[in-house]
Amino acid sequence: MMTMATAFFSPNRCAFGLLLNVLALVLVGLILAAASQARPASAASFDCRKASSADEHAICSNDELSGLDDAMAAGFREARRQAPAVVKPLSRSLLAERRACGADIDCLKLTMTKAVGAYKSIILDEPVDGDRKDKVYYGTRAGMQVSVVSRSGIDTPRAVIQIEHRREDAVAFCRDYVLKVTDQCIQDELAVDLQNKFTGDCKTGRFTTITGQTYVFFGRNTATDAGIGNDFVVIDPDTNEPLDGSMASGYPEAIDQFKELCPAKVR
Repeated sequence: MMTMATAFFSPNRCAFGLLLNVLALVLVGLILAAASQARPASAASFDCRKASSADEHAICSNDELSGLDDAMAAGFREARRQAPAVVKPLSRSLLAERRACGADIDCLKLTMTKAVGAYKSIILDEPVDGDRKDKVYYGTRAGMQVSVVSRSGIDTPRAVIQIEHRREDAVAFCRDYVLKVTDQCIQDELAVDLQNKFTGDCKTGRFTTITGQTYVFFGRNTATDAGIGNDFVVIDPDTNEPLDGSMASGYPEAIDQFKELCPAKVR
């Protein structure tokens, strides 16, 4: 007759216990692996456990964005050490742009890469706004800008500059003029009716602006009472009257756009 001790240590009993142990180890391994995959990426500039906004949640769940956040945090610390007065307002502006992206991964990559570049420029003592040459103003208010896509025929009778009114441009307007970046502000700005190009005939001086107005460039203003900012004569062909140089007349953005099209004419 088999005793209790014999039954407990029987080969079958030992094999079954070993099997249970192996299964338990496999199960623990699967749980740990799943937990490792589910664990969100870390962020250097904030605590992912306390993430509250859409952009923070996106950063914490994406390794590439998490890496950019690490680079931003390191760049911010070093740039602040070198130029604290410059970095403080810049960092607020960059954060506002990032927040405006929400959970849009591509937008976040763009704005965060821009931020890394801005901090790098401060650290290396380079111009921070190095891409300004690719922006053109369509209006006189702060941030009323568009992005240049391509240029062709500059200084010729067929000068053309293709443009796009991008989200980053709308953010710049909301940040610099409205002083508050919101989804509604961005949508309203992107809804402004603008052309996708502005053109000029650098031989005759006739040109059409981003907002669709046509003007004629008459050359330098030689009048002794020419006001500041009214260095050139620009004519409205519908009225045959010159723009008076004021912001209300549209002169500042008109002459700036003509300079982009026909720089040789305004030297």
